[in-house]
Amino acid sequence: MKLLRFEFDCSKQVPWYGYLCNQYLNYQKLNLTVGLLAIRHQANEHLEQQKKPVVTWRYLLEAEGEQAELECLAEQVAADFLLSVHLLDSRMLLATDRQGDKKPIEVSAANVPFCQHCQPRFGDNQHGEFANLVLACDHCHGEQAILTLDTVAALQRQDLQQLAVRLLEGETLFLDDVSGKLVLSRQPIGQGRQQMLVCNPNNLNSLFQVTDNEVLALSSIEKPLLRLQPVTDSKLTAPLYEVGFAASRLQLVLAEYLRVKGIDAIYCHREHQQAVFAHTLGIDVPVAVSTVQLDNLLLGQALPETLHESARFGAYVAKATGKRKQQQIVSSLANDADVWDSTDATSAAQCALLGIAAEVGSASNLGMLYFSDRYVSQLMTSNDDGDIKCFMQVPELPATGADIISQLQSSPQQDVFAKFTEQYPALYQRLQKLDLSGCPKQSLKSLWIVAAVIIGIEADSNEQLADAFVAAAMSNTSANSPRIDYPLISGEYATFDWCKTFGTLISFRLAGDDDAAKLAFAMNDSLADFIANWIERLDLNTGIRRVYLAGSSFANPVLGRRIALRLGKNFPLGVSQMQDLDGALLATGALYLRQRRR
Repeated sequence: MKLLRFEFDCSKQVPWYGYLCNQYLNYQKLNLTVGLLAIRHQANEHLEQQKKPVVTWRYLLEAEGEQAELECLAEQVAADFLLSVHLLDSRMLLATDRQGDKKPIEVSAANVPFCQHCQPRFGDNQHGEFANLVLACDHCHGEQAILTLDTVAALQRQDLQQLAVRLLEGETLFLDDVSGKLVLSRQPIGQGRQQMLVCNPNNLNSLFQVTDNEVLALSSIEKPLLRLQPVTDSKLTAPLYEVGFAASRLQLVLAEYLRVKGIDAIYCHREHQQAVFAHTLGIDVPVAVSTVQLDNLLLGQALPETLHESARFGAYVAKATGKRKQQQIVSSLANDADVWDSTDATSAAQCALLGIAAEVGSASNLGMLYFSDRYVSQLMTSNDDGDIKCFMQVPELPATGADIISQLQSSPQQDVFAKFTEQYPALYQRLQKLDLSGCPKQSLKSLWIVAAVIIGIEADSNEQLADAFVAAAMSNTSANSPRIDYPLISGEYATFDWCKTFGTLISFRLAGDDDAAKLAFAMNDSLADFIANWIERLDLNTGIRRVYLAGSSFANPVLGRRIALRLGKNFPLGVSQMQDLDGALLATGALYLRQRRR
């Protein structure tokens, strides 16, 4: 007899895995036990350990039996435990004793729209059950969500086929789906960054530049959206797209109809969007989610008591219930007008730090790199007592290109800028016409837009300029990159001299370096290097046990990777594992703000 243990290490709890473990407790052929362990990696451990997530959630499934019985179980487990975007590692090993027990794991709602048992039936055009959206599945029960929505449940095979025909003929469809309103079209939908539904996953590589990790993430049960760059010959003209696979039975069937007709992807828009995920510090983190819940069960520790019962930050409302050991926080997109509005662009970074502190159980000796496309981007630290101070914030650029030019011409960079004006008159004219009035203040996004013009990137809007700059940095293949200056200026908060930053960038252009990808990468890499130096200096005064990254700017994979490389050599790094980068996290943190209600 052998004792076999299956272990699934995750960056956060995966309800589907807990549900599956509990289902296996009914497995009659073997004596099975299950468990869920919260493994904490302390900041005083070896740096290699510190590079792991702060908490690893390990699902255990244990069985004792003969070789043949265990081999049969292993095949079944491999088929049932579908890939999760939060799965870090999985293994099967021989054990000497049990770590689990017969007690079911406590899980929240474990809903998936389809699984490996029902998808080949209703999602395969060659199967007799194809397009049966209410096909019952004893494993995932994905039909239950469909049955709650009469307009979707009533769709028959011929109805779905006709919808696909209308799409092929160029019509835009406005549909009901289990996650809200769904818009599908062969043409771009509205303005701004476009989302795409991949109809033929086998041809994903012919459309977008993807890594193996990104392919796995797209295929996971969470069905996230990823920000991807199109390949050169894909005929997709935007620099970046938010790309995902079918996330509902309706989407899957329509995608299958289109795939058969040779359509690899279509434009889509969802009322309640799938979360856009960013791969940061080795784990996949949503940029913004619709709802998060924090409590003792999910955190594996007591949640600190809040200072306010409810608070709003931006579009999110956080509400705390219970006291002390029974505290629970729910932060979600909400329109509740009676909730205290704590929204302040300058306090977003503080809220992000407090939101993470609630998650990890302590607000002391933390560093916070908060770079956002919506609110003021700052570098903050907390001391032994949890008191938070801002060390640096990203400078606010003038609202117009004319004012940017005026400041460059009156700065020590005037000579180098004059040469730029003479050598690149077309770029000077583009810079002159630039309007940043609608762009976020004190953000890297505004900085990237100006830099994109200087290095010769062209796009139809500021949004696309920023995306094109990030896409260029992602495309860099050069082994070496120039060093761009980000010299600090002291004041109420330190900031950096953006005139000097752009002056350095211009100097490399004048020297004949016209590789936009290398220069865009250099802007990111040099900023990461300066940040590492700043934090090392701060550590001498305050003592920093871990540095956290937050903010929507970390959807830029280059920035996250370079900071991990530059800063991660000497400091343990982390991101929120239970919340997001720049949404519900801020509302959670607002519950801990030490300020009077207005």
